[in-house]
Amino acid sequence: MDKLFVEPVDKVYACCDTLITAQDVASASRFQNERRRREHLAWRRVVRRELGRDVDIDYNAVGAPVVSIPNIYISVAHAGEMVAVAISDRRVGVDIERADRDFSRAASRYMSAAEAALATHDRWAGEVWCAKEAMYKYYGKQGVDLLDDLHVESYDGERGILVGCMVGMESVEVEISDFRDNFIVARAVSR
Repeated sequence: MDKLFVEPVDKVYACCDTLITAQDVASASRFQNERRRREHLAWRRVVRRELGRDVDIDYNAVGAPVVSIPNIYISVAHAGEMVAVAISDRRVGVDIERADRDFSRAASRYMSAAEAALATHDRWAGEVWCAKEAMYKYYGKQGVDLLDDLHVESYDGERGILVGCMVGMESVEVEISDFRDNFIVARAVSR
């Protein structure tokens, strides 16, 4: 199973939505910001729709969401009005960002000169950011520096595939896609 869902963050009416549980409402209530509560409920709704309303959703030691189904992995990301959820039978990491965000201002803090030279298109800095965020979630380690610890090794622009790794770890493939031309989505999976 390898699925990626990119969906709008709609207003969720917990009282009327049969997929939202009391656990979801309680979990979302820890956020003061209404937008964050909606994002939280939106990704949980996708997980419950795909894996069943009764699936337990918890968090691991690094704060990443996990489900109670053996050998099923999830990763979630949000970018304002959109949520991305990856569900797989192998380790997975996902990120989503608005494509119109100015990544160039911070690029030197997360992208090496060698990585910058792999492609020249306008969205490259955003794609590297998303790829490294997805890789970070895939590896599940705390204290990771995006510039020093995560590296993009190669890029196949025709297929939209990056290969990258964390120092001392196995390489992963990162699929890069555009969603509605407004969002960059990256999904990291084992090779």
